[in-house]
Amino acid sequence: MSKEKQKKTIKKLPSKTTLNLVVKVKTLAHPTRLIPILLLIFVGAALFAQFAVIRRLNQVKQAEAELEEMRNLLTMTQNAYADYDEVEEEYNKYTYDNFDRSLFNRLDILDLIERRLFPVCTVQSLSISHNTTTSNDVLSMTVTGPTLEETYALVSGLLTEPMVQDVDIASYVDNSENAGADQPKSTVTMTITLIDATTLDERIAELEEAKSLLDGALPDNAEADAEVTAPEPEVTAAPEASESPEDTAAPDTEETENGGEV
Repeated sequence: MSKEKQKKTIKKLPSKTTLNLVVKVKTLAHPTRLIPILLLIFVGAALFAQFAVIRRLNQVKQAEAELEEMRNLLTMTQNAYADYDEVEEEYNKYTYDNFDRSLFNRLDILDLIERRLFPVCTVQSLSISHNTTTSNDVLSMTVTGPTLEETYALVSGLLTEPMVQDVDIASYVDNSENAGADQPKSTVTMTITLIDATTLDERIAELEEAKSLLDGALPDNAEADAEVTAPEPEVTAAPEASESPEDTAAPDTEETENGGEV
């Protein structure tokens, strides 16, 4: 080996007699790295707090406020209906569920009066009461105008009505002698007793059955017309009534078409 090569080789040999073992570590403490990381952490924490905590807390507060409002409304409603049981008990007296079905519809009663009484007389007074013992409606009335014959026909017609149980003439006052423009010919005080409304269907069925039996019996019995009559009404003249001898004798001897006497 030449000397020059030997020199070059010698120059390449290490000449340091010590070794530095300290390792230089790169940290995040440098502002250029630390500030962005802190910003990201802050933004993440703010977003988490907004969506996971604050919004939830607001929803809970809103729900609590609505619940409190509903509780207040419930308390007000309970206070308003504190006496509901008493009001319901009073109201049920006038509802159909608790209505006394033995009573007739008042419109049906007025229809009866309009059909039977208005054509022959004038109704001066009318009262409707209910007999709780017998479950019957009772019509007490004073009518003016009908003659004795018309009164008898009126009572006979009323007794053919399914809803009528009985008709009672309390008094008949004949004012024909003193009748004038303002004075009616007669004044009649009468009472009409109706049947129990719950038995109306049975009464109608009975009347239809009786009518069918009567229609079937008429061809075989020619005298059935004279024998079958409506119940005779009781007509009582008031003691103070002023009647002529002819009028007085007529009711005792006069016979109706149905064979009954008044």
